[in-house]
Amino acid sequence: MMKKRFIYILFFIGLVAYCNATVVPAVLRLDSLIVNRLIPSQGKLTNGIKQLYPEEPYKTFWIENWNRSDQMISWAINSDAADYLATVIVCVNGLEEGEKVNLVLSNDKDSIFCQIKTTGWQRCQFSHPLHFDTGFSNLFLRIEELKKHEKHENLDVCLYALEVATFNTYERLQAKAKSLRSNTSWMADLPYGFFFHWNSKSMPLAGEQLTYEEAVNNFDVDRFAQVVHECGGKLVFFTTTWAEYYFPAPIHTIDSILPGRTTKRDLIADLSDALSKYDIRLILYYHIGHGDKEWWNKQNYTRGNAENLFTNVEKIIEEICLRYGSRLSGLWMDDGIGYYPNGASFEKITEAAKKGNRDLVICFNSWILPKLTDFQDYYAGELGLSLTSAGVDNPNLQIDGDGIFHGGPQDGLQATYSGTLKPGDWTHIYKNRAIDDPILSLKELVKIVQESNRRKNLPMINVRIYQDGTISPQSYTLLKSLNNIISKAEK
Repeated sequence: MMKKRFIYILFFIGLVAYCNATVVPAVLRLDSLIVNRLIPSQGKLTNGIKQLYPEEPYKTFWIENWNRSDQMISWAINSDAADYLATVIVCVNGLEEGEKVNLVLSNDKDSIFCQIKTTGWQRCQFSHPLHFDTGFSNLFLRIEELKKHEKHENLDVCLYALEVATFNTYERLQAKAKSLRSNTSWMADLPYGFFFHWNSKSMPLAGEQLTYEEAVNNFDVDRFAQVVHECGGKLVFFTTTWAEYYFPAPIHTIDSILPGRTTKRDLIADLSDALSKYDIRLILYYHIGHGDKEWWNKQNYTRGNAENLFTNVEKIIEEICLRYGSRLSGLWMDDGIGYYPNGASFEKITEAAKKGNRDLVICFNSWILPKLTDFQDYYAGELGLSLTSAGVDNPNLQIDGDGIFHGGPQDGLQATYSGTLKPGDWTHIYKNRAIDDPILSLKELVKIVQESNRRKNLPMINVRIYQDGTISPQSYTLLKSLNNIISKAEK
């Protein structure tokens, strides 16, 4: 009896010790053929640095509360002997004009520096490559100790990721991304377009919601296209797989993963044909489906292994884009902050998308972050409808320019942005309730569109829509008046 009790005590002590032990970060292997994305949560954070939303199961956010030289992020690295270029995706707040902060990246043998002089989210490349010997090493990132006269009382540095790549890999991927880039000048020439979040969550004005398949079958594409035309929209962004993973067409790859999530009617083809009668283009919004438990369970996703998930994405996107060809002008891929930290190949997804139409444009929504990849054509711009979003006072988006960001966090991408016209959610998800009145007056909306057009920055106005495919009378009146004013100004 005493022997058993002693064994139980030893087991309990061992269990407590295990639970209280410091978690040792996994050793990360540097691959010389890719851009290695080192996420802070993969390493060790010291002295009060905090991970924002650490409980988030799929997306990854940045670290914050980093403002002193005694704080550090470190990663355990295994590598072959090579020189690596290094870039941080970082946000610095609290810098006054003329001030700067230096980041120091070091391994067991060398240190390199990155000097940051501007506030906000940005990409910053280190001064020169960092050499790694073959085998294990530690990689440290810290803020250089500030001199007394440089003390920034409100300094706050947020880090999203550290990227390291060999020079040859960096050059090869830059060239490949450039070769895949599509011409976006047609987007720059449009006055504005509409974003419609229509999906399995959409509700009617009154009464019971139809099933998704019934709603797809009842969607009047001709009426919808006529309304878009009368309201002046030259481009439609139409959601698929938002909130719940359903696609309004018979996509075989989706059926092979989870039957019952597609429809017999090809609403996308019918919608594209109806819109094309008015020379209105169509771009599809695509969501990976992490909020849909039944769909998500089929992806076999874990933080350390997303290979099956992204293989499915590549196959689905390829089938969609081959199916529609030139009927589809582009894709708007949501949640880039899930693709990026989980190791998705932006290169492979972009290649898959453009197999059906070489001119198709694609973006990966980075939200408020800098662009996460060069394998895209335009900026998602989930910013809201405002003069700031329109580009007022943005030095990287000049008046009478080409609509491309020159410099800044979205350098090289076509400028677009989106925002809601109504308060609340993007989708009309409210039962037995009319769509709210617009939050912007006609005068305000006209000003935003005009300032956008001066910079060839394409505004995409999210218009709430009922399950039957109609918009509210208030929306229709406002947008038709907007069209009258903008179209007259163009003549």
